[in-house]
Amino acid sequence: MGFGKFGSLIEKHIGGIFHRGMTKKLMPEDVKIAIEDEIRERRRETANGAVVPNAFDVTMSVDDYQRLSSRRFIEDINMFIEREIIVTDSFMDGRLAVRVLESLNMDAGDCAVSSRYEDTFRGSGDDKAEGSTIVLERSSFDVPLNLPPVRRFALLRVIEGPDVENILEFGERKIYIGRRDKNEMILTDSNASRLHAYIEYERHRHVIYDANSLNGTYIDGEKIDSMCLDDGDEITIGSSLLRYEVI
Repeated sequence: MGFGKFGSLIEKHIGGIFHRGMTKKLMPEDVKIAIEDEIRERRRETANGAVVPNAFDVTMSVDDYQRLSSRRFIEDINMFIEREIIVTDSFMDGRLAVRVLESLNMDAGDCAVSSRYEDTFRGSGDDKAEGSTIVLERSSFDVPLNLPPVRRFALLRVIEGPDVENILEFGERKIYIGRRDKNEMILTDSNASRLHAYIEYERHRHVIYDANSLNGTYIDGEKIDSMCLDDGDEITIGSSLLRYEVI
């Protein structure tokens, strides 16, 4: 075999390997970037604060759909959106719903995200999912998948006081804070009330309420009856200082 033919053969095989290695694949981070852009583009100001859409469609190629469309992937997208609501100081009305769709016209590595403001989110046909929704949808498969009962995307961290370094991760459940043994966040601080404060999940945000405590509840030094929490807020309860963080 002449050198020219040998070189062409090597080039052909190396080129084929290189081409296969460079095939575009849609990654979860690509989807998140597209969703982040959609949220910021569609975010709107209202008399009750900035709101974002609550229904999202993520469309991708057949190959990417077959590789990514899993319960774990869509749960990760749901958690990402919940965090974005807090980070952008926004609210969401209604329940969050995410659908992943396949398209024969979509190139591998690409995705399209669309969103709507809806009171009720429906998949194709008459299927309806209650609560926060995970839906995988394709022409021959349209089954709502229920979310796990517990999702955690925020935490309280004690940064000063007798219980320093104690951490509580939480999500949508109501949590109670104070010296009672049955509280979710138990403090041994003698200056904290037995039930000092509690946190509710409202419009996809965490709102802290003072529970008629003896010494009051303070956010960044300001005494409050209730307040919507932002990432990094510091909460004073008795002699303890807690930080609210998005995780």
